[in-house]
Amino acid sequence: MQKMHEKLSLVVKRRMKEILRGNRFFFLAVAVVIFLNVQFDFYYIKTGSMEPELPVGTIVATDTNTQAKVGDIYAYRSGKNVVIHRIIAADEEGYTFKGDANPSTDAAKVTESQLVGKVVLKLTFLVPVLRWAGRT
Repeated sequence: MQKMHEKLSLVVKRRMKEILRGNRFFFLAVAVVIFLNVQFDFYYIKTGSMEPELPVGTIVATDTNTQAKVGDIYAYRSGKNVVIHRIIAADEEGYTFKGDANPSTDAAKVTESQLVGKVVLKLTFLVPVLRWAGRT
């Protein structure tokens, strides 16, 4: 009985090695996706308020573990919406934001509790495709 158990154990170990060896890329991709979902939040840019830096259709990743500072492009909550604009000033009352393409600053100061995360990655390669698809 002992030998049969050892043989079965060896067969299982070999099979697991084969599965892992043949699917390394898949397991690596799953690990990366899990890491990205834990560390980052992703958003789709719907308006032109941050053009040309973030054209409509850009997908951005925000890092939730960064300290906000003037000059950063940051996401913040405004009611049920998430706004992605640049921090142009900060004081004891909060942060002042402005879209790069907007003529004026955002209406209200943003508090620390409203901050979502700093834009650390922008994916613009899909912008032409999304714009074309939106026209048809």
